[in-house]
Amino acid sequence: MNHPQTILSTAVRRALIAGTVISGAGFHYSANAQQEAAGTLEEVVITGSRLRRDRDFVEVSPVQTIDFEQIQSSGNVTLEDTLNKFPQLAPDSTSTTNQSGGSGALTANLRGLGAERTLVLVDGRRFMPADVTGVADLATIPDILIERVEIVTGGASAVYGSDAIAGAVNFILRKDFEGAEVRYQYGEADAGDGETEKVDVLFGANVADGRGNVVLHASYTEREPVFMGDRSFSEQPFLADSSGALQPFGSGNIPEGLIGLGSSQFSQIQGVDLSGANCPGPVQGVRFGENSQPLPFCRPTDQFNYAAPNFLLRPLKRWQISSLGSFQINDNVEAYGQAYYTRKENAFQQAPESTSPTSAGQENGTVLIPGADTNPLFSQPLQDFFALNRDFFDADGDGVFTVRNLGRRFEEFGPRTVSYKTEALSLTGGLRGTFELNDSTWGWDAFYQYSRVDEDVTRAGLLSRSRITLGLDTVVVDGESRCRNDLLNCVPVNIFGPNALTPEMADFLSVSTGQRDQFTRQVAGASVAGDLFELPAGKVSSAFGVEYRKEDFSTVPDETALSGDLVAVQVAPIVNGGEYDIVEAFAEVRVPLLEDMPAVQSLALEGAARFADYSTIGSVTAWSASLDWEITDELRARAGLSTAIRAPNLSELFSAQAGGFTGGVDPCLAVRNPSAQQKELCLQQGVPQANIDSLEVGASQGFDVISGGNPDLEEETSDTLTAGLVYMPTALQGLSVSLDYYEIEVKDAIAQVSGQALVDSCFRTLDAGSAACQSIDRLSSGNINRVSAPLLNVATRRVEGMDLQLNYAMDNLPEFMSLPGQGATLDITFVTSWQFANETQVLAGEPTIDCAGFYGGSCSSDGVRIDPDVRSLVRVNWRSGPLRITPELRYIGELELAEDAFANENGTLDPEYYVDLTAGYDVSESIQVYAGINNVFDRSPPVLGFRAGGDANTNVQLFDPIGRRFFIGFNVGFGPR
Repeated sequence: MNHPQTILSTAVRRALIAGTVISGAGFHYSANAQQEAAGTLEEVVITGSRLRRDRDFVEVSPVQTIDFEQIQSSGNVTLEDTLNKFPQLAPDSTSTTNQSGGSGALTANLRGLGAERTLVLVDGRRFMPADVTGVADLATIPDILIERVEIVTGGASAVYGSDAIAGAVNFILRKDFEGAEVRYQYGEADAGDGETEKVDVLFGANVADGRGNVVLHASYTEREPVFMGDRSFSEQPFLADSSGALQPFGSGNIPEGLIGLGSSQFSQIQGVDLSGANCPGPVQGVRFGENSQPLPFCRPTDQFNYAAPNFLLRPLKRWQISSLGSFQINDNVEAYGQAYYTRKENAFQQAPESTSPTSAGQENGTVLIPGADTNPLFSQPLQDFFALNRDFFDADGDGVFTVRNLGRRFEEFGPRTVSYKTEALSLTGGLRGTFELNDSTWGWDAFYQYSRVDEDVTRAGLLSRSRITLGLDTVVVDGESRCRNDLLNCVPVNIFGPNALTPEMADFLSVSTGQRDQFTRQVAGASVAGDLFELPAGKVSSAFGVEYRKEDFSTVPDETALSGDLVAVQVAPIVNGGEYDIVEAFAEVRVPLLEDMPAVQSLALEGAARFADYSTIGSVTAWSASLDWEITDELRARAGLSTAIRAPNLSELFSAQAGGFTGGVDPCLAVRNPSAQQKELCLQQGVPQANIDSLEVGASQGFDVISGGNPDLEEETSDTLTAGLVYMPTALQGLSVSLDYYEIEVKDAIAQVSGQALVDSCFRTLDAGSAACQSIDRLSSGNINRVSAPLLNVATRRVEGMDLQLNYAMDNLPEFMSLPGQGATLDITFVTSWQFANETQVLAGEPTIDCAGFYGGSCSSDGVRIDPDVRSLVRVNWRSGPLRITPELRYIGELELAEDAFANENGTLDPEYYVDLTAGYDVSESIQVYAGINNVFDRSPPVLGFRAGGDANTNVQLFDPIGRRFFIGFNVGFGPR
């Protein structure tokens, strides 16, 4: 799709700027750049179309441009930090996302519709996948090779295929590089942590008397973590009480161990004062202190602060090797190739294993302890406790004590760390060229691409069901405590009390598990583009092409995962895999309708259509139509309408069922004041009659959600409307203003319905036989154990908004604004985006939820990102001689508490802003040094609490959780750039 265009005059440059700005572009076109372009042949690539464009043609889809200088001067070692400054992108999976960031793929998310609905391209082609979802990881794109980034918003499926419902992000690489560059950068946070180092080596040379060019690149990046315990806002989790005040909060799964009890059971327990006389808060069971002494468990004083060891900034090690090449076979044919390899190591980390110890064959949280009143490892107070309460724990008198609703934090295991080692490879080769047809020059391109990603996942510090069963069954042989069944080199254990486990016991109980995922993609395609014929208003341009794509994946867990022995994994994954292929044909056309008429300098219609045949969902069609109207030399208008599709990806179709914990709210809890009808439903689901009026929060403070793929998923469809104006006054040279409106509605959206949404739906409809109610499984205590929530075609998503952009380039600033004798230029870019609506209807019959400008409830949590209704970016670039200074201001509008949110004392959050500052100096033509400060004023994020912000108490993607950061670096270049 890349075709050379020539910049020959100021008029041509003006047309190209208009084409970018009319699309809402951030094209920083300084006086220096204009002077360089005047004498340079430059290839122009406009994302969003495959048409070959004459100089007066402009792009009719909204496009935001980010240039090379912005990326290189940002100080960011991963690209998502730079891209997410732009308000069209909603920060999603970032380097500051801990558990809900999964494998650590750093993604682009246009308009908040999800990364799976944003297509990432490199030079117009799909980039290599990050994992089995098929999305691209921005951390695998070699940023030193990037010339610019073009962000196309709106449905682009007709041009690029599935996944482009929200639009596409196209990284356009530097071409025909000649010379060498070495770049090094170091940075760290003001708090002295989060150190980063990045080194790039780039080499390029022309070969075969200039007929060919080859580029080689290698890079290494290392980033140290930041922990939640190292920032005041996240060192302790907070939870809003009934009045909305944020109170210190923690987990009921404590290192001492806890037997959760309902108040109706207190009278059955002997030897422990459960009256609450010495507790500042409610008593919720029995915990075990030093020497395993039974004590009342009081909230909130006895809760465990689990936040400290969690990552606030994930560690990263990354190795990259890239190669680009081209060779001119003859005047009309060029061969080209690209190769990318990335190895990346990253992890997320949580507090030590928090689970409900469970014996083999028992429901979650139930352990069997033969002879608990005489167990030689148990202290005398612990033996006495079980002896006093024999009737409660050993009602049938068989000598086996049954302890239910048991929770424990296995601090002796160390933090739970989930590590990812990913290797990704992409190879592309092709031919492109031109030919003459009907007095018109046509361009053609044919290519083949192979991509593969291998990911090894290791989970450490997990509790084994079989090992705790063996370890709690203890006998005395020759005066020594031993396991009754000497299997797996069994070690007798005591899990009651702080530090009850010796290192030997902890090593026996804890296990690690892992799996290996592999994803491959093969793409072959061919296209031609040129003029069909000429009309009175101009030439009719067209593009045609075909494409074949095949994707497959496999997931191979290890024996530990397959055994079902992990206490914290409720459903064991299975060896899984799947594949699909697709054949596509597409066409585009631009028809000039009118030219050189009053109020119509030019008027053209563009259309595109794509037919695709999937092996999974069958045949689908996407199309788009746009109108481009140049009213005067100063004013331009455009509008577009499109229908796009997204087929379910392999992970959505075939991924295994697996469990994950979520902090949820049970409508059956007494504190929720359930109605009589809701209580009846609670009883039907298994809440004991004795607990129906006193059911309290269980030890785990939440429940497991079982999620996974669904092979019966169908495609999503979307309708997109865009309309825009651009104004470039001749009276004020260098100024351009654009305004763009968008509306995107997605139907049958594939959604992971949250466990909480299913629970809430069940208790709104009160239909015990509904899918939502049937998804709920309860423990014998009445608390929710797990909720089954597979992926479904259920949701309707709709976003609506408007983008405003102002660009102003000033040449020849006054002398007092310049270095002596150097002159100076100033470029100002202002981008703001209003989101009028961000609506979701998760389940049929449920109310539509609008999250634009709201937080809490359905609009934010650890796994749900906030979507502000206003975001802005102001960037000023001043340059004089060898010195460049660039301040930036990022603005986030106020946020209101969502209607379904729990009370929060913060209420409406004030607007937030961040200031970044960078400076660079050209020591010589070959050496540049630069430095910068991000978050200059060290702004801390607002504290939202656990329900609205997750473990870190805030939305770590939208707000800056790290604080002020410094970076410094240098670039040494040899030869022409």
